[in-house]
Amino acid sequence: MLALLLLLGLSLAQGVRTSLTPGEVEALLKAGSYRYERVEEKGEVYFRLRLAGLGAALYLLDCQEGRCESLQLYAGFSMKKPPTLERINAWNREHRFSRAYLDADGDPVLEADLDLSGGVAEGAIRAFLDLFEKSLRAFAAWIGFD
Repeated sequence: MLALLLLLGLSLAQGVRTSLTPGEVEALLKAGSYRYERVEEKGEVYFRLRLAGLGAALYLLDCQEGRCESLQLYAGFSMKKPPTLERINAWNREHRFSRAYLDADGDPVLEADLDLSGGVAEGAIRAFLDLFEKSLRAFAAWIGFD
């Protein structure tokens, strides 16, 4: 009985992540059938994604010795007539799990972060990606991006 409990504990612990390597992130993306491209620039790795038919980026942050303790999803929109700051602020008041802002050029951006340091199940990482995809679709409609 003790051996069974030990095995169960080990199998549960293997699914909980407190950090990820770029290779582990890529394996999660591949297993989830996400459309992505791995990009390596200046010694850093990130992933270009297609979510809801739109471009997004997945950044690995807070990295030490090849292991990263947080993930950030980012999508920026270049628009001839961007939404007002009031419209962006309304998004932040009315929606959870993402934040919007106007970048230095006045273009709208949607971001979300996931802190892994306390321990996150792999299912939560997939849910993070899926929720951002839903938010991205809704945000594009919210700002009138076509």
